[in-house]
Amino acid sequence: MIATTTVSDLIEVVRALVRSARSAQHALSDDLPAAPATLLALLDRHGEQRLGRLAATLGVDPSVVSRQVTPLLAAGLVRRRPDPLDGRASLLDLTDEGRACLHRRRLQSAAWFRDALAGWDQADADLLLSLLRRLSADVRGHLVNDEENCLDHAH
Repeated sequence: MIATTTVSDLIEVVRALVRSARSAQHALSDDLPAAPATLLALLDRHGEQRLGRLAATLGVDPSVVSRQVTPLLAAGLVRRRPDPLDGRASLLDLTDEGRACLHRRRLQSAAWFRDALAGWDQADADLLLSLLRRLSADVRGHLVNDEENCLDHAH
């Protein structure tokens, strides 16, 4: 069992890291703000999707995603087409320009973070990556269990 003080310190460090990462992403966002970049990354990773599925993946209301998608459509980074399985719905997907924009963003981010970690050796970076993946998986798993428990108690 991990000590409560250690857990508290871990939470604070993770929060500080998230704030720093957001600040870094905003500093890089000349052509693409962080929130729309996340939508492009989801479409790149999972392919064509309905807006509601994107919202569910992000854990936000569909209206939030709708507001973020509108400028992406206008900029030609995302395209919309009717869902062949449901004429009332539409599917969103990356355009070639959206994919290129996301690629440029990823290269900028990687260069920025590589510079920030210039004093690290490969072994430390690999260890941190492994531990962060484990932390992420454990937190996601716990969230899923909590959601399932909430659903069980609702019935």
